[in-house]
Amino acid sequence: MNFDINHHLLRADIRAISSQILALKRVLRAPWQQPMASEQRELCKLKRRATELYALRAFVRGKLHLQRAPLGAGHDWNAAEYHRRIAERLGPSYAINLEESA
Repeated sequence: MNFDINHHLLRADIRAISSQILALKRVLRAPWQQPMASEQRELCKLKRRATELYALRAFVRGKLHLQRAPLGAGHDWNAAEYHRRIAERLGPSYAINLEESA
C-alpha cells in the first residue's frame, strides 16, 4: 500500500460515526416503546465500521488496532492480514491525490 492518507478526513469520519453510535446508544438505553431490532443492527454496523476505520488509522501508522481475533473469527485469523485487507479496501477512499494538490 503506497499512498498518503488524508488524516483529516479519516478523523472526521471517525468522529461522525462516534456521534452516531452515541446517539443510537442513547435511544437503546431508554425504555423501549417499540421493537428495536433495526436500531440494534444499525449499532452493530456502525461499530464494525468504526473498528475498520481505527484499523486503517493504526495500519497507516505501522501499528495494529486488533491484536486478538474478534469473536466469530476463524482459528486461522491473522491480525496483520486483517489490517492489510482493511487498508487495501478503505485506503483508496482516504488517499490524497498528489496530482491534484500540486
